[in-house]
Amino acid sequence: MDNLENKKNKKRGLNAWKRYGAVFMAGIMFVGGAAGTASLLTPKTVQAEEKPEVTLNIAGENEDSDQEEETETETETETETETETETETEPETEAKQVFDAVGNVEVGDAAIVTTDVSGIVENCMPSIVSITTKSVEEVQTYYYGVQEMEAEVSGSGIIIAQNDEELLVATNSHVVADSTDLTVTFTVDAENEEDLSVSAKIKGMDKNYELAVLAVRLEDIDDEVRSQLKIAQLGSSDALHVGEAAIAIGNALGYGQSVTCGIISALNREVTIDNFTKELILTDASINFGNSGGALLNSKGQVIGINVAKEAGDSAEGMGYAIPIDTAIPVLKNLVNKETRDQLADDERGYLGATVVNVSDDAKELYNMPEGAFVYEVTEGSAAEEAGIKKGDVITKFDGESVTSSDDLIDKIRYYGVGEKVKIEVQTANNGEYESREVEATLKKGTSAVEEDETEEEEDTQGRKDREDDGIEEFSFPEGGVFEELPFNFGDNDMF
Repeated sequence: MDNLENKKNKKRGLNAWKRYGAVFMAGIMFVGGAAGTASLLTPKTVQAEEKPEVTLNIAGENEDSDQEEETETETETETETETETETETEPETEAKQVFDAVGNVEVGDAAIVTTDVSGIVENCMPSIVSITTKSVEEVQTYYYGVQEMEAEVSGSGIIIAQNDEELLVATNSHVVADSTDLTVTFTVDAENEEDLSVSAKIKGMDKNYELAVLAVRLEDIDDEVRSQLKIAQLGSSDALHVGEAAIAIGNALGYGQSVTCGIISALNREVTIDNFTKELILTDASINFGNSGGALLNSKGQVIGINVAKEAGDSAEGMGYAIPIDTAIPVLKNLVNKETRDQLADDERGYLGATVVNVSDDAKELYNMPEGAFVYEVTEGSAAEEAGIKKGDVITKFDGESVTSSDDLIDKIRYYGVGEKVKIEVQTANNGEYESREVEATLKKGTSAVEEDETEEEEDTQGRKDREDDGIEEFSFPEGGVFEELPFNFGDNDMF
C-alpha cells in the first residue's frame, strides 16, 4: 500500500500543471500588439526612517487595546472640555483618514442554516477589491514568428491594513508577478466610476507562499471612496472544522465582484503546483478564474483563507483551494512593513556580483538541495564575496522574502540601489546537509548595460559552453545518465 501511495503522490506532483489549471487563476486576454519596454522609474522612499509598525485587524487580538483607547479618549475629552475656556484655540490640523474595521456579524444558536449571507456580504464587500494587471508576453504567431503582446490579467485582493501614506492590499503573487502596470478597483459606490480605480505598486511578494501585498497611495483615493472603505478582519483557520460555512468573494472571470457559498470540505490538503507546495483549505464554494487573491470568509465575516487555485478538468467539480489565514498572517506582517520601491534602471540598481542558476527538481531530490538560487560563480571583490557568499551556496531569502529560483532573485534585486545593505539567507552544504546562515551584503555598482551589450556577443557563447562543460565534469554523472538534462538550468539573465 505504501508503494502504491508513493506512486500516486509522485504522479500527482508531475501532473500538477494539468490537474491544477488555475495556479495562474487570472483570466488572460491579449489586448494589443507589440508592446514597448516599460519605463524604469527612479527609487522613491514613501515611508519615514522611523515609522510605526503596521498592524493587521486580527479577530480578538486588539479588542482589549481598543477598549483601553476608548477609555483614554473619553478621559481626554472630559479634560479638554474643562480647560477649553482657559486656553486659546489652536489652529486646526487635517485629521488622518482612518478606515473603519470590519466587525463580527452576530449569528444565532443555530449558526447559518440558510444560504442568505447578504448581511455578511454587505458588511465585508468594502474590504474586497478587483485587481487588473498588464504585462508583456511573447506569443508565437503564424506569419510573424514570436511577437511581444500586451496581456491583461484579472484577479482579486483584500484590504488588510494601512499606514500613514498607503492602503495595503493582500493578493496572490501569481496575480501581480511580471506586471508592468497595476490597477486596484474598489467595490463601493461613487458618483464618478473612474474614481473607483487607482494605480498600485507591489510592496512585497513571497512566491514561496503565493502571497503579495500591494500599496495604494491614500492621496490617490477620492474622498467619497475613502469614506466607504473598510479593513478586513482576519480570523483563524486553525480553529476551522470540516462542514463549517465558507463564503468566497472575488473578481470571478474579471466581471467584477461575485459571491459563492459552500462549506469547508477538507483541511490541510497538500497541493503541489509548480514551485508552490502547501497545505491548503479545500472548499466547495465555487472559485473561478479571477478569484485568485480574494477572500474566503467564515460565518462571522472574518477572513479564514486567501483563494489561490481550483481543481481543473472534467474529472473535478467543486474543488477550490485557499491559503489558510494562519499560514498567511506571518508572511503578510512582514510584507506590509516593507518599504515600497520602484524598479530601477540598470545603471542605478545595485549588484551582488554573482552568477546564479536554477536547480532542477531531480537535483533537489538527489542532492537534497533546498529551493532557491544556486550560486554558480562569485566575482572577485564583489558584494557577494565580501558578504561571505561562496560558490555552491543556495540563496533562499533576500531581504526577508523567500527566493524560489534565480529569476525570482534577479527580479527582487532590481528594486535595490547601489550602496544599500541587504540581509540574505544562504544555505551551505556541510557533509551532505545544508545549513542556514544569514549574511549582510552591501550592493555595489555593476557593469553598465552599454558595456554588457558591447561584450555580450563576444563572450556569451563561449562562456556558456565553458560553464556547461564544468557542470558536467563537476557532477560526474554515470554512463546512461541519471538525469535527462543538466541539474542546473541556465537562464538568459543569470548575472546580477
